[in-house]
Amino acid sequence: MALEIERKFLVRDLSITDSLAGERLTQGYLSHDKNATVRVRTTGDTAWLTIKGKTVGATRSEFEYAIPPVSYTHLTL
Repeated sequence: MALEIERKFLVRDLSITDSLAGERLTQGYLSHDKNATVRVRTTGDTAWLTIKGKTVGATRSEFEYAIPPVSYTHLTL
């Protein structure tokens, strides 16, 4: 288990993104309520199942597991 501290930033000058490389992520939420969020995410041939607990202050517990990409497909149909 890890603890997550979510940080958000406001980027005013979007021109800096022109030179940045990235990778495409696809995700879907299986559950999203105040006590827990369950998400699946994939990129390329890798997929993950992530469970995030209730936010307490600035942190929340986070569990992340690698799953077969075909499982992502089945969960997001």
